[in-house]
Amino acid sequence: MKVLDVIIVEDEIAVSKSIETLLNFNKTVNVIGVAHQIDDAQKMIEKLKPDLVLLDIKLSPTETGFDLLDRIKNPKFKFIFITAFNDYALKAFKYNAVDYILKPIDPDDIDSAIERTTERLVSENPTEQINSLVKFMNSNSFVQKKILFRTAEQIRAVDIDDIIRLESDANYTIVYLNAGDKIMISKSLKEYSDILEERGFFRVHQSHLINLNYFKLFEKQDGGYVVLKDGSNIPVSKRKKQLLLNFLETF
Repeated sequence: MKVLDVIIVEDEIAVSKSIETLLNFNKTVNVIGVAHQIDDAQKMIEKLKPDLVLLDIKLSPTETGFDLLDRIKNPKFKFIFITAFNDYALKAFKYNAVDYILKPIDPDDIDSAIERTTERLVSENPTEQINSLVKFMNSNSFVQKKILFRTAEQIRAVDIDDIIRLESDANYTIVYLNAGDKIMISKSLKEYSDILEERGFFRVHQSHLINLNYFKLFEKQDGGYVVLKDGSNIPVSKRKKQLLLNFLETF
């Protein structure tokens, strides 16, 4: 069996190192490069011509793995997405015969995804596959309108537009809805920020993710805080203050 040359594209350095370590135990692949930004990834792919790319979907607040795929002309490599997306997006990947690995990374998931991708894509055209996927993800049919929240008692589908904000509380996340009720989930805030920041949400603080559709005003006093339409005051961290102001100018 041919050993596949692999490039990892992941903006989180710790995650990329973890993936590289896991791949070093797989005798069917050989890691030839790691990139953390789209520009570096494009140059590396065009120069090294990998057989397989493990590609994170969210590479920065404004760029995704799809942007990278859109830049590559006539790609010859196979690819596997690394994603924190929910079930809706995963259905889209399955529809386009794309494999994926869910965060947090499981070693068995990596091995299985590489095996499935290698077997399934031997006779497929990577260029057609990527073009089909990018077209589908950019279409109106992919606009995600709901998100599933799993609590100890139920699985609840919520319209994203109905979410005012999310707040981290120790090992839980509290979701505040415009109807006045709230949901408590035993997952980290980061798992939802990876999904919702692409739908008009902004993480103003390590513990707070807000829906900018409910933004009312930004108070610069007392270190800076956001006032939302429901009357809640949300602190803004120092390192997010200027980024938020820049973002609001384009929102």
